[in-house]
Amino acid sequence: MSSRKTRNMSEKEVKKICSCVSLSTVKWKLANRQGKIILDFICGKVYSEDKDDQENSKTIDERFDEELHAKCQTLANILDTMSEAVAELEGIEDKAVGLEQLCDISASMNKSSNQSFNSSSSNNQNSSNYMNSSNYPNSSMNYMNSSNYQNSSMIELDKSVLLLSSDLTKWTQSILNCYKNQLKMNQIVTKNICHLKSREEALFHLSIWVVQPALDPQCLVAECAVEQTIKSCSE
Repeated sequence: MSSRKTRNMSEKEVKKICSCVSLSTVKWKLANRQGKIILDFICGKVYSEDKDDQENSKTIDERFDEELHAKCQTLANILDTMSEAVAELEGIEDKAVGLEQLCDISASMNKSSNQSFNSSSSNNQNSSNYMNSSNYPNSSMNYMNSSNYQNSSMIELDKSVLLLSSDLTKWTQSILNCYKNQLKMNQIVTKNICHLKSREEALFHLSIWVVQPALDPQCLVAECAVEQTIKSCSE
């Protein structure tokens, strides 16, 4: 019964961790879309395709200065939201590591218990009957216990899905590292966007924000795995 309760607790923790990852990445994606709108505005006003407009941008009136300043402040606030999302992912990654460690401790205790049971059972047998066929069931039991230990670090999500606790840690670490790298890029974009020499440079900075090159395929696979894990968790 205690083993079942532990499994249920682990499943709830997995679902909670995955749900938090999903919420943090959604927060990031919404902020990214809002940032694109602001960057489009800045690129259109400061780096116009029309050379005459570009010259006029150097002598813009005070009212437009205030508007541009407001847009830059909004972009900075959006960047703060992205920083919060990354901070949340850092906390989630710590929880995933903690859950993996708890599962490993549980697996180690189960292994020790099984080894003690097998050792006690072996000592009760006569050594002269060691090669007797009656000993084969015990050999089979040893193999089963070993197999159980190999699977004891798995978390049962439902009757057909098993999840290695180390997988959850790998997913969260992959997602965290990629989003941290993209945050650094976005910080550079925000810092430079109003101080570039040409429209081409501005569009390049905009593309870095929109395309998010730091979110590589490994990150996308990890995000997909997290979403599928949420669906696999029983209600």
